[in-house]
Amino acid sequence: MRIPNAGLPAILLAGAAASAAFLNPTPAMAIFGAVGCNCATISQLHSGTRSHVTRQTRDAADTVVEGLRNHARQNSRYLDRQVEAMKRIADGREQNATMRIRDIVRAEAESGRFDPSPDYCLLFDASEAAGQARKDANHGILVAADAAAWASGDKEIIATHGTKLAAWLTRERRELADSGGSGDATTDWGLVFNSPTAALDDPSVKASVARLVANTVEPEPRRPLTEYELSTPGGAAESVKRQATAARNNAAIAALEAVLANSAPSIPSDQFRKIAGRSHYRKPIPALLSELQELDIRTASYASPKPSALDQRMIKTERALLQDAIDILSLNARIGYRRLELESRNTVVLAAILGMMTDGSTSNLLAD
Repeated sequence: MRIPNAGLPAILLAGAAASAAFLNPTPAMAIFGAVGCNCATISQLHSGTRSHVTRQTRDAADTVVEGLRNHARQNSRYLDRQVEAMKRIADGREQNATMRIRDIVRAEAESGRFDPSPDYCLLFDASEAAGQARKDANHGILVAADAAAWASGDKEIIATHGTKLAAWLTRERRELADSGGSGDATTDWGLVFNSPTAALDDPSVKASVARLVANTVEPEPRRPLTEYELSTPGGAAESVKRQATAARNNAAIAALEAVLANSAPSIPSDQFRKIAGRSHYRKPIPALLSELQELDIRTASYASPKPSALDQRMIKTERALLQDAIDILSLNARIGYRRLELESRNTVVLAAILGMMTDGSTSNLLAD
């Protein structure tokens, strides 16, 4: 239906008035409503409003708390991932460093830097053999003790008549003449010096060398003085002279004892045969070596090596050459000590010789 234009303002005016009345009710309508006051309804509306607001507030708080928790969990997971990433990076660096070190060590090992001296195993076994040396008394010392007993006159045969003693010595010399392959073992020092290891564990050789020492120091000792002779002035004077002679004889025997002890067999030779095989060593090697022959073999392995040993020396690493240098220094130190030990005893022998040279050079100028 078409509304005339003249009625449009009136219609608009009426609508505006109605809207004003609805939006701006009178005070009476706002308080009492259209039909009067309904307090229960209003209270119910207020209670619902409060419940709604409280519920909304609680939901909002729960939402905020949950959001904070989610944020915290997210941060925690992020930190965990960050820590894990850093741990993996550190592990990777350690693995790379370990692999790098392994590569370096492998390269050094392949170059032979850590290889021991080829002689090390032989020297180690030889050291074990030296540690297994015979623990019984040194035969050289026993021989020297036997010679000292002879020189002091303690042997029973010395107290007999001179003719019987001469016969006994002659018979003994004949029985021991060919001991150790010598033509006259009781007078031939070649029995000791021709080989670095003297066969002193052989009873006949041992007896021959004991007689050899006795013949060198005191071949014909005087019979012991009796108790009666010692009680006389002449016997007392003789005893004093014999004390000086005994001191000088003991000095000589002590020097020979050092030589014999150094040449006495005591060390198993199996490992030293292998060391000798690397050099031009031509001396016979018995089942038991003396310390002198041990030093001889080890010295020859450096001083007179075979061509194969020389070739092996040329390719030795610095570490292996250092081991060789330490071994050579050790050998020289041991040889120096043995020389010092012998020189100390020789000093006593020289003193005894000087004492003998001055015997009888003084006298009592005034008579008693």
